Amino acid sequence: MQLAIIRHGIAEDAGPATGYRDEPRRLTPEGIEKMEREAVGIARLGLEPQAILCSPLPRCEQTAHIVGARLEVPVVTQESLRPGARVEAVLDAIAAFPDAECLMVCGHQPDLSMITADLIGGGMVDFRKGSLAIIELHRRTRAGGILDALYLPKALRALA
Repeated sequence: MQLAIIRHGIAEDAGPATGYRDEPRRLTPEGIEKMEREAVGIARLGLEPQAILCSPLPRCEQTAHIVGARLEVPVVTQESLRPGARVEAVLDAIAAFPDAECLMVCGHQPDLSMITADLIGGGMVDFRKGSLAIIELHRRTRAGGILDALYLPKALRALA
């Protein structure tokens, strides 16, 4: 199966608007605009996920809904993908889709770097906000995949 992993877009800083808390941070207007363009680029890659699984934090849900609307796929919020998620959370989440040929996961850093390293058997991947990694997951286990591609946000916007 193909597993696409995307980091949420540019979010507001934790400050007065969020009560100085991380969880309620939303995408900024710039983050929304860039993610909408990146979603066009993602669509041009020909990815056809059956669903986008995302963290329940607003910035991830917003990102997932922007991409989901462009790709015309459902978004499924997963509590287990909150900040601090590890590879087991992703493996458990995708297990609910045993027949899926492609799924997308939207999450946070540094989690995504560690999850990707665990899925490909090593090698840290730096996820900038809006980056997309594509893993060919031969086995739905640790070290069960190969990193096929890493698209930086600028590259996705250029595809648009």
